[in-house]
Amino acid sequence: MFFNKENKIYQEWINAKNIDPEVKQELESADESELFATFEGIELEFGTAGIRGILGAGPGRFNIYTIKKVTIAYAKLLIKNYPSQLLNGVVVGHDNRHNSKRFAQEVANILSSFSIKAYLFKNNDMQPTPVVSYAVKQLKAIGGVVITASHNPKEYNGYKIYDPLGCQLQDEQTAIISDSMNKIENILKWTYSTKEELIEVVNQKVIDDYTAMIKRLEFYDDVESKKNLTIVFSAVNGTSSAYTPSILRQSGYEVIEVKEHAFEDETFSNVINPNPEFDPAWVIPLQYGKQYNADIIIMNDPDADRFGMFVKVNNEFIRMDGNETGPLLIDWKLANLKRLNKIPTNPTLYSSFVTSDLGDRVAKEKYGVKIIKTLTGFKWMGREIAKEPINGLHFVFAYEESYGYVIDDSTLDKDGIQASIMIAEMAWYFKKQNLTLVDYLHQIYEEFGYYTTQTLNLNFKPEEKKTKIDKIMSDLRIKPLKQIAGIKVIKIDDHIKGLHNMPGQDLLKYYLQDKSWVAVRPSGTEPKMKIYFVVVGHDAKESSEKTINIIKSMKEYLNI
Repeated sequence: MFFNKENKIYQEWINAKNIDPEVKQELESADESELFATFEGIELEFGTAGIRGILGAGPGRFNIYTIKKVTIAYAKLLIKNYPSQLLNGVVVGHDNRHNSKRFAQEVANILSSFSIKAYLFKNNDMQPTPVVSYAVKQLKAIGGVVITASHNPKEYNGYKIYDPLGCQLQDEQTAIISDSMNKIENILKWTYSTKEELIEVVNQKVIDDYTAMIKRLEFYDDVESKKNLTIVFSAVNGTSSAYTPSILRQSGYEVIEVKEHAFEDETFSNVINPNPEFDPAWVIPLQYGKQYNADIIIMNDPDADRFGMFVKVNNEFIRMDGNETGPLLIDWKLANLKRLNKIPTNPTLYSSFVTSDLGDRVAKEKYGVKIIKTLTGFKWMGREIAKEPINGLHFVFAYEESYGYVIDDSTLDKDGIQASIMIAEMAWYFKKQNLTLVDYLHQIYEEFGYYTTQTLNLNFKPEEKKTKIDKIMSDLRIKPLKQIAGIKVIKIDDHIKGLHNMPGQDLLKYYLQDKSWVAVRPSGTEPKMKIYFVVVGHDAKESSEKTINIIKSMKEYLNI
């Protein structure tokens, strides 16, 4: 691909004085394809969960100047919205990725230069995203920042922003930040003076309180009996290594950590792809599971906001996805709250439009829970949860199919550590009855029908968004599907202009005559598209066969 090095923006970067040495080296070593992508492609912008991008030089890649632009704009927003509360501070955390620690320090330094207090964790060590969300509320801060690309490959990094409730910032606020970023004329020349006295360390009590909250999610205090459950745990070289295994051990479980995944590694050299939704991350954990005859294998993603697991069934390990794990957690929590007579008045569950409706049905039909559906992304659930005092509702659960769960709303972003402790207790309880979590799920299926769920992840280059992703969505709107695999489409929800009290999102959802559904959604953060399949049958065989046919039909239609 040809790149014209007379490009004005490129010339500004390559000739900038005192440019960051790492950025300078990346510019000098970049090939024409990379230069074209970053200087003539799409500049990074806010999406579903903040800003994420491939690390590199230029406006189309994530680097120290991305950090500066976002933080300057965020600081201006805070000054406008909280002029008398700037000393309440902003909590800043980060994951294990390349430059995350450096970027977090930069955020704190810049905020302090605007006379905004910044909290860093001790030694500026990496911390889970849910711990930052929790700390924002505990410290009564005016916001929070996490430098993370969550579950994305090693080439990525990102920037999440939180409001005073510990919820991801809403679109109307990120739009203001984006507009402010666009008005910064030359970030390469921008300088500042750090006010060291405004940078403080998060008190250890906050972390202790977070751990205590996790422990309170247990319904049974039986440390001796819980030793009978063997868990293999993977932190995929990320932030949960200091939390999940130690909390599980305190509860009594036998925990074997995957050593290759238990240290901080920005390259994920033993993981390949640190997403618990994808197979490469599980190669070594599965070896451990067989070696130690584990009952379950669990994983948190690098920033610990996601949770995935395998369950041993007849000496084989079976993966349970988010649409299977969610209903288990929902039924377990509500069944125990009911047993203890602790289900609150007007109990409410939150789930996304692309999450299977099985969990909703369990909550509503068995326990009388109100269901609120939202757009993809926990910022939308957090927004709705924040309205509970006004609406007289009481939180019991929130989740989405992409391995994200909130069980205790003291964090308003998904929390893989919360899910880990509850799943462990569930597995222990059913093991005492000679049952597995797969058996438990089949009990639910017997009551509500057999659900098969699958998600296709279509990955593209950032510069292909318009030519490929946007074209697919446009074609689907121009020629609406009338049937899929011979099953009639009875309803189409096009969320582009907003539905069900939610703002617009590029999402199409097809409801089929047999109660199955298919949804197509481009990512709001990354250059990829997801196609969601939720298929219902009278038994496992029927549901599985229908799923194969429906997926085949969609692939043929979209020519993928």
